[in-house]
Amino acid sequence: MPISPRLAFAAGLVALFVAIPLLYIFIRAMGAEAEAWQRLLQTRLWKLLSNTLLLVAAVTGGALLVGVSMAWLTERTDLPGKKILRWMLALPLAVPAYIGGVVHLALLRPRGGVIPQLLESLFGQPVPTPTPLGFWGAVFVLTLFMYPYVYLLSGAAFRTLHASLEEAARIFGRTPLQTFFHVTLPALRPGLMAGALLVALDILAEYGTVALLRYETFSSAIFVQLSGRYDRSAASVLSGILVALAILILWGELRLQGQARFTQMESAWRPAPLVALGKWRIPAFLLTLGVVSASLLVPFTVLLIWSIQAFLDPQTMTALFRTGSQGFGSYVWNSLWSSSAAAAIAVTLSLPVALLAVRYPNRFSRFISRLCQVGYAIPGVVIALSLVLLVNRFLPFLYATPFVVVIAYVLRHMPQAVRASESALNQLSPSLEEASRTLGRTSLQTLVQVTLPLILPGLLAGGSLVFLTSLKELPATLLLRPAGFDTLAVRVWVWAGEGFYYQAAPAALLLVLVSALPLSFLLRREQIFK
Repeated sequence: MPISPRLAFAAGLVALFVAIPLLYIFIRAMGAEAEAWQRLLQTRLWKLLSNTLLLVAAVTGGALLVGVSMAWLTERTDLPGKKILRWMLALPLAVPAYIGGVVHLALLRPRGGVIPQLLESLFGQPVPTPTPLGFWGAVFVLTLFMYPYVYLLSGAAFRTLHASLEEAARIFGRTPLQTFFHVTLPALRPGLMAGALLVALDILAEYGTVALLRYETFSSAIFVQLSGRYDRSAASVLSGILVALAILILWGELRLQGQARFTQMESAWRPAPLVALGKWRIPAFLLTLGVVSASLLVPFTVLLIWSIQAFLDPQTMTALFRTGSQGFGSYVWNSLWSSSAAAAIAVTLSLPVALLAVRYPNRFSRFISRLCQVGYAIPGVVIALSLVLLVNRFLPFLYATPFVVVIAYVLRHMPQAVRASESALNQLSPSLEEASRTLGRTSLQTLVQVTLPLILPGLLAGGSLVFLTSLKELPATLLLRPAGFDTLAVRVWVWAGEGFYYQAAPAALLLVLVSALPLSFLLRREQIFK
């Protein structure tokens, strides 16, 4: 079937909109003066590269270990309390990693931390405790709030795995451990690779947590170059290298995944029998509860206690509800309307791309679809830099307006909308649209009257995901926000950075609760938990 010229043109415009910032960053990086390249090569570049790659490898490995083990315990064993634990293990996705970092830093920091002070009062002398600062602290905190990506995908794979695969391995003499590593894990590979990719790209993009825990990576260095030293040439060079690194990770994932497909041929599907933990039931339950506590219960409880203390202190209440010319209500409103606008725009722009990719599959449509999903590989700080450079040069009337923040959200989170729209369209039979056109409806009428109402739940899911991630976006908002435009994420960051934890707690708690709503909707819609 020939491609609709109007649809191809619309999808091409969306792809151009997404690609321009990426191309501009590479042009600026390549055009930077030799002195900037030489200075970075001689001083910081290799240190930043090793720091970033080490963190990506360690957190991705940790997320795989925690995510797969938690999924196996809740899906394949007789672990007590599985139903509630499934939800609690997924909900840390609603907690921004930098908020979790603030809580764990307040609890564990070497001087003045709650736990070191408590131990010193109990034992009468300082007791050594693990520090949340530096490399291992960053690995610990980021793993706690990144593992749900792997957990959700591997949990879904465990639930759909056919019992006959493992039974066949056991018949051929494999032990349970050999069966797990030789049969189960390879069958889970697509989900594990997807989860690992999301974690790796999120770590490349992470700014708040690494800055808070004093571990320098590319993202934090770019932020300092742009906001502190105002050295746009150095920031462009570092951004170009970071994007190249992200694209290399994407390419590596595609190569590892290859053309592999895992299809269960037998129609009489049945679940694998549960593994009886026996004497290990209580230790396994305590291990799972430990993960849930560190990633969800402790942050939520600490934020709740701090919030109550903030509301009981008149001075903190005054500072909370009136900072300069802005009040707490304006932070909430700014967060909600900017994230909602980004979600609506991203879903709208994703429609021509998804329609082209699903209804006219060929090399051109696949290229357009993948180009529109390149936002996964562009950290928020890089998108912010590209928009600063582009807007200053070509669209100065947009500079220092909230609309630039919304554009950054759309560029960063467009892939989520595109994938949701494509998934929804793939589930809609083309015969319904063909029947509408046979009855005399135009393509546009068919889209409005038939296609959109039927795929609306999928579009809402994509919009919810964009809303959730935009709500938590920190570096792009910090760099692009105009004066007087603060979101909940920004205020949490500013107040926590100044040590006003009680003041930051209500904003952080509200941000977590608001983020939990679209996450809960997504989990229920996808029937993650039954």
